[in-house]
Amino acid sequence: MERHEILDAMGELKLYGMRASFDEITGKGLARRDEIYPLIAGLIRAERTHRQARSISYRIGGARFPVLKDLEQFVFADTPVDEGLVRELATGAFLDARRNAIFIGGTGTGKTHLCIAVAAAVIRSRARGRFFNLVDLTGRPKPQSLHSCVVVGV
Repeated sequence: MERHEILDAMGELKLYGMRASFDEITGKGLARRDEIYPLIAGLIRAERTHRQARSISYRIGGARFPVLKDLEQFVFADTPVDEGLVRELATGAFLDARRNAIFIGGTGTGKTHLCIAVAAAVIRSRARGRFFNLVDLTGRPKPQSLHSCVVVGV
């Protein structure tokens, strides 16, 4: 099989990660005179990485966050927020225990930022999630302490 036929077959089989990395991996492998198994392993790793990245991107997009936030962007200093608890929530352990996490506080306390950041971290590791504006979700005027919520599940 010629190179172009291999690349065409990878495209037909939807092995886009392998296809994108084919020349780089085979070129380095041939230069090092690798055996066939390390070359195949490298292509499989490239495909797996590509699919994981695509899956995370799909799940993050499906969450419909108004803006993507990260825990590293949040300034915990001078806030009553328990950083350790928030970072523990970001591991997603509350999902394993079939528990909910609700962020309540006054305007400007970082509830939405933290909800999005925790949900994004859990989505990146394994779950699906969806951002909702509380008014849209309940159809009622929002209380002052609640503006948005994120639903995350395995």
